[in-house]
Amino acid sequence: MAGLYITIGNAQSDRMAGAAARLTFFEREYMETFIDQAQAVNLGIAWVSNDPPLLFAPAYHPQTGVHIFTSGRVAWDEKKWQYAETLHTYEGGLSNRLLLEQYLNGGIKALEHPNGAAVVVVWEPRSQCLHIVTDNLGYYPLFLYSPHSIPGCVISTFPDAIADDSTVHTSPDYISMAEFLRDWQAAPPHTYYQEIKYAGAAQHLCWNLSEQTFQAREYWQPFTEGFLRNLSDATQQFADAIRHAIRIRTLPRLSPAAIYISGGLDSRLLAFAATNPESVLGINLYDVPNREARLAKELCEAAHVKYVGFAREADYYPKWMKLGVSVSGAMWSLEDNHFLGTLDLLAERGVQTVFSACVADLLYKGDALERQHYKLLGKDLPFWHYKSQRDDYQLPYSNFQPRDAPPQFRAQIAERFERWFANTPTQLRSDLDRLRVEDRRVRPLCYPSAMSGQAMFRAFPYDSFMSDRSLVDLYSRIPAAWKLNGRLWGKVVAEICGNEIVDANYGWRPGASNPEKFFVFVRSWVLRRLNKTAKGGEQQLATEGSWPNLGWYVLHSPILKQMWHDAPHSDRSLLGELWGSDPWQISLEDWAKQPYDFFRLATLLTHWSVRRESRY
Repeated sequence: MAGLYITIGNAQSDRMAGAAARLTFFEREYMETFIDQAQAVNLGIAWVSNDPPLLFAPAYHPQTGVHIFTSGRVAWDEKKWQYAETLHTYEGGLSNRLLLEQYLNGGIKALEHPNGAAVVVVWEPRSQCLHIVTDNLGYYPLFLYSPHSIPGCVISTFPDAIADDSTVHTSPDYISMAEFLRDWQAAPPHTYYQEIKYAGAAQHLCWNLSEQTFQAREYWQPFTEGFLRNLSDATQQFADAIRHAIRIRTLPRLSPAAIYISGGLDSRLLAFAATNPESVLGINLYDVPNREARLAKELCEAAHVKYVGFAREADYYPKWMKLGVSVSGAMWSLEDNHFLGTLDLLAERGVQTVFSACVADLLYKGDALERQHYKLLGKDLPFWHYKSQRDDYQLPYSNFQPRDAPPQFRAQIAERFERWFANTPTQLRSDLDRLRVEDRRVRPLCYPSAMSGQAMFRAFPYDSFMSDRSLVDLYSRIPAAWKLNGRLWGKVVAEICGNEIVDANYGWRPGASNPEKFFVFVRSWVLRRLNKTAKGGEQQLATEGSWPNLGWYVLHSPILKQMWHDAPHSDRSLLGELWGSDPWQISLEDWAKQPYDFFRLATLLTHWSVRRESRY
């Protein structure tokens, strides 16, 4: 499991070795530990990574003693990589050599706004200051235990690793667990441990060990530079930024690369903008070859990317549950655990960089905006219009209606929501109103559901072009009206990828007009009704898309059934309190009709089981 573990005080070699072991899950991972016991308060850092050490290992400047560690990736163009190879006064990975030079020339502010999803750590022995910078979007996770205690503070990218440190004390945060069951996520900055909190997006954190102080400063806020005004110019600017962001992340020195590709709009960008498409694998997951797999293959062929079809085995999602909660800490629902089963495939192909495009819906297509469907004859159309009232729950998805919170947690959940959304408007009258609320749902990106964040960064040599600095700047300048119905996004995809191959999700071309979308929707609705009548109502595992039929697993998976029926009484009782009623009073046949709820319950149950096993 890739990540960082930092202790201030009590940095003994056996403690740091244990920390590194808790962050290591896979044979291919690289590990490095550092201990500075020369100071009044000693410091220990453990670094574990899936990324090539030649490029991303920690760096050191012997003359000043400054060390830099990065968890995640900062992106550079090829000229910068070549320049890093000439920096012989520094030791360590090339990326961190570049960061080290920036720091020595410009101070810690030169490292703010890192170009990627990453946490950058600087140990400055001359001032005895530990600096940490988090990325603008809060995509790469970072958590703090007792940050004001010097010594005694622990900093890590993984809450469970902190909780398993015998020198710290943690207690369960059941409010966060109840929030997860209700809203798919806990409210930031909370975790499943009362004493461990998220560090914050766009933060510069500083511990001064000599003065024994801790300070945190937010170095960036969105929506301060005004909105783009011209849709045509914005389309070209956005397309150019995406092309560059993908190209510098698919350079030959970072290849071969793998992209998880579907027939949708977002992942095709990675295929069409890659520097060397011939060195890119387009991995498409399915249960049986279907229409979406055919479209994914067409996209790969058009972009000259090698298509790799990956057929999921019959009990795929349940099979990977234990590993899934082990690397996600159960803050990521197992319904989204798509990719762990491909680890061996990637290793066999020597993949150095892995991509997906999951965050586009939240960042650029308005999924976190208050919106509702237009309707026709009582049916939802795939077009949205704004709502004028803020939704007072974490997920504003148009078809999502949250359950009532369990009585004993209702007040605390409401209080946490109000605290997180403080200073955002409840009446939404302008683009800025809507975006301020959306931003609280989007950032930090390591929290929202269905995002390939915490688990992917810990299990893969993962990168995210969406965290490119130029795209972060555009996120801050795009009006809400251009996000609604993917107005701008569709045009950008058409600009980069063309519009010949339709979007598998809806069947229309990238950048299609609203009349064209409406015609395609009506035609598809009629065909679906005819197909459903022809097939009857029997539930099948395979779908026409890449998304699994989760209800089938609830009915047919022996792993899920055993997990459900063998759950100990204590877990059943606790889950009933967190859910608000006894889940075992509902049959699996009925749970199959609400499988997303069931998979969240299964996520916590599996996590508790794995945590018990890890202690013995």
